[in-house]
Amino acid sequence: MLALLGGCAVERPPSPLAASQRYYEAGQETEARRVLEHELVLHPDNLTARYNLAVLLTRIGHGDEARDLYEENMRRGWHLPTVVNLSALDVAAGRDAHARQLLEAATRHFPHEAVPWYLLANLAEIHKQMDVARRDFAQAIKADAKNGYAQIRYARFLAGQGDLTAALAHSKRAVALLPDVGPCWSIRGDILSRAGRYDAALAAYQHSAALDPDPAIRKRIIATLRKLGKNARAERMQQALKHEPAMREGGK
Repeated sequence: MLALLGGCAVERPPSPLAASQRYYEAGQETEARRVLEHELVLHPDNLTARYNLAVLLTRIGHGDEARDLYEENMRRGWHLPTVVNLSALDVAAGRDAHARQLLEAATRHFPHEAVPWYLLANLAEIHKQMDVARRDFAQAIKADAKNGYAQIRYARFLAGQGDLTAALAHSKRAVALLPDVGPCWSIRGDILSRAGRYDAALAAYQHSAALDPDPAIRKRIIATLRKLGKNARAERMQQALKHEPAMREGGK
């Protein structure tokens, strides 16, 4: 970043968050950690820096230290990314009740955010509380109808409940909001396929594969081609998929 000082261009040093990211991307994890820790000595209320440090520590295998940092963030203020990651750690540790309490509190602190509501809905699904899950997904959409992730999660839930008409509507909104997110297109393809709309499903899967060349998506494309009677094309894709691992090995 350049700034003018006395008529001369002077490059400003990157922010601590940007510097730590650069170090991390360069594989210099110790330096990335040092920058964030120094920032927290200077500015202990920098919730984003503490969150980033927790994420870094998780990536390098220090999960217990990461949890301590998330909990310290929560003592200092409400930070939605911290809520998300701390609730995920609670669920992974079997502390679902604590995760639910945290997320319920977050819905009050962030009334216009969909995230806490759809995470509550996911928890309800885990415990087979489908009426509660439906209510919480609806609350997520009410809080922020422009959150594409809320829309696609609700769509998948509705499809699982057999409400394909509503699922299709919400998945359509999701891909309009998140046109460059491959999994949204894949989920929409699944819903379209369940509704028997195989041509549209094929187009959705192809869009997903163009964004994210995942072999699992190409398998869905092959299955859909066969449902459409396009067996020769499906077979060509199947053969290409079979040969890919060998081609990758040969390129090493």
